Amino acid sequence: MQFKTIQTGLFIFLLVVATALFGWLISGYIMPVFWAVVLTILFHPVHKRIFAYTKNRAALAALLTMSFILVVVLVPIYILGTLVASEAISLYVNLSQGDITSLNLLNQIQVLITPLQQFGVNTQDLQLQIVSLAQSFSAQVGTYALQIGRATASTLIATLLTLYILFFTLRDGKSIGLRIMKALPLGDAKEKMLFGRFVAIVHAMFKGTFIIAIVQGAIGGILFITVGIESAALWAFVMALFALIPAVGPAIVWLPTGLLLLAVGDVWQGITVLAVGAVVISLIDNILRPILVAKEAAMSDALVLLSVLGGLSLFGIPGIIIGPVITAFFLSMWQLFEHDYASDLKKSG
Repeated sequence: MQFKTIQTGLFIFLLVVATALFGWLISGYIMPVFWAVVLTILFHPVHKRIFAYTKNRAALAALLTMSFILVVVLVPIYILGTLVASEAISLYVNLSQGDITSLNLLNQIQVLITPLQQFGVNTQDLQLQIVSLAQSFSAQVGTYALQIGRATASTLIATLLTLYILFFTLRDGKSIGLRIMKALPLGDAKEKMLFGRFVAIVHAMFKGTFIIAIVQGAIGGILFITVGIESAALWAFVMALFALIPAVGPAIVWLPTGLLLLAVGDVWQGITVLAVGAVVISLIDNILRPILVAKEAAMSDALVLLSVLGGLSLFGIPGIIIGPVITAFFLSMWQLFEHDYASDLKKSG
């Protein structure tokens, strides 16, 4: 019996060491694996339909799903990232050189703060502070956008590796999942429930947060183009980012912009921004969330806020997705625990 215990302990130790060594070996390529798995989970419904359409030809279905993801997700992200980075850098350069006359919005701010001189406010210092804040903000947004849109060799390699792994996770995802379930000693029922809850929460998070943020940002960008505000793509990106944060939302951009336009005499532009912002952009969340997200899979706003901010602080721009995925796993584990030990918890009070 003692020998059997030693044998089992040694085996488990070697298994852990082998797994740790393999993890260390591929540590530089963890992110492509992560993105491939996340994209497989998110686009599984699409892949399922394509698989049925191709009469169960797994390789062809995987290639078609990859092409769909490339056209619908990766290419637009790259184009948008490049455009936003270009506008943010242009804004930063203009501010650094003190050229604010070509920047409509800042020029309007200059006009707006001039009457404050009669109350003893040093408008020159105030203007410098606003410019400094705008510089810092544009530099940060530009950094984020560059992370998305830059075409460096490392980014290209990571993208190609992600697509390569994505092909296999799409083609062999079901068999890989079954092998993992067989290997894990949790029991098939627990593993199925854990996987089901995790997938449901990830889908709910992305449908209820990211799709809505993209729609709000896109409407905000079109609105800004309509009223003639410069760098509309940059502001659309900023609104989409703020839309990810429940406590803030895109109103932090469109509301002061609309009020500013009214204050400097651009009446129809200001009314348009405020009306569309209040009636369309703000209500998008209330309209789309119930359609896209089932109540039982929804994540609270507080957890969304913490996961997005925590992800950003730890991982940079990829943390916007990594944070919520970690939170989804956390919620899935606790829901599984609550389900399995419900009677024991009830007895213990």
